[in-house]
Amino acid sequence: MKTSKMLKPVVRRLLGILLTVAGMAAVDVKASLEQTFSVLQVGTTTYRNVTVTTKEKNYVFILHSAGMTNLKVADLTPELRTKLGYEDPAAAAPPTKTPTAWAKQTLSKLDVPKVKNIEAQVASLWTPDGIRAKLPLQEITPKVLWAFVGLAIAAWLFHSYCCLLICQKAGSEPGPLIWVPLLQLLPLLKAASMSFWWFVGFLVPGINLIAQVVWFFKIAQARGKGLGMALLLVFPLTCPFAMLYLAFSGGTPRRKEGPRRVQIMTLETA
Repeated sequence: MKTSKMLKPVVRRLLGILLTVAGMAAVDVKASLEQTFSVLQVGTTTYRNVTVTTKEKNYVFILHSAGMTNLKVADLTPELRTKLGYEDPAAAAPPTKTPTAWAKQTLSKLDVPKVKNIEAQVASLWTPDGIRAKLPLQEITPKVLWAFVGLAIAAWLFHSYCCLLICQKAGSEPGPLIWVPLLQLLPLLKAASMSFWWFVGFLVPGINLIAQVVWFFKIAQARGKGLGMALLLVFPLTCPFAMLYLAFSGGTPRRKEGPRRVQIMTLETA
């Protein structure tokens, strides 16, 4: 009994010391959690003698000289967020790899003077002076122009001469019209034994194709050639060579039958 009475004061003192230490630790923890500000500016509102008691993810609870209030974290400035221990969302968010961001990064790496130099070269290339400088184009001088005219006249004379030979070898004399543009169709129609009304058909778009095909078959027949030659005349790739063959090759023209003479018996001949 005496021992227990002697231990009670000791136990009480130990408990008192423990409670005191725990209280001091709680005060230190509370002091470390709470933050004080003499003046706190949030938007257009000013708070004085501010003590921050609670900090949550989206709001902060404070005590101030006029009472207490909740503050949204989104309304705080980046500097104040940093002081209260919040992370800056702009700095914490990783850079997004969007096409716009990639384009900005790529353009920032390009050498702007070189790009402008390339653009200037491309623009100068598509001007008339630039095209002449890059391409070996010869200017059309009067000498070159007369050379083209001479070649065109020579080609027309050769074509007319071939038409002349075709008409003659088909048994028809073309006359001077064979040398006249457009009017040479008349002796060619005569050589193919076609009506002169086909001349109008050659002048009408659409019908001229039919008239030309008919003339090909007729002139081949008039020259004593077969169906194969007529088909060669129809195709554009082989037509020039077939015309040369009709002009310079031999062959027996189609014989034209004359009008039959009908003998009338009279009494004298009987």
